[in-house]
Amino acid sequence: MRAVIDTVILIRSLLDPFGWSGAIVFDRADAYAAIVSLEIVAEYLEVLSRPRLARKFRPAETRDLDVVLQFISRATVVQPSEAVRICRDPEDDKFLAAARTGDARYIVSEDLDLLDLRSCKGIGILSA
Repeated sequence: MRAVIDTVILIRSLLDPFGWSGAIVFDRADAYAAIVSLEIVAEYLEVLSRPRLARKFRPAETRDLDVVLQFISRATVVQPSEAVRICRDPEDDKFLAAARTGDARYIVSEDLDLLDLRSCKGIGILSA
């Protein structure tokens, strides 16, 4: 199964490594193939490097920033060939475009702009 993981899920996995987001990133990462685009990776890295957030990360054995970076490096990178203009927040369209290009079954998010769609062209949009 292929899935796109929203930036919010990735960040929450570090803020609460043993919560739902942490389970998706750390415990269940072998249950799906993560799909990303270069635009998504750029957002992941930009948000992860914000000092205000980084100070709040709760490192735990095998559940830290290094593991998240490994998660990103193992993801399948896709290059969306067409722009997607569906979400009410245009910044979130990159997740839909990557999911469509990467033939993802799901987008996992905590962003209401995505969750309110529930699905898009056969791709389920789920919360953690």
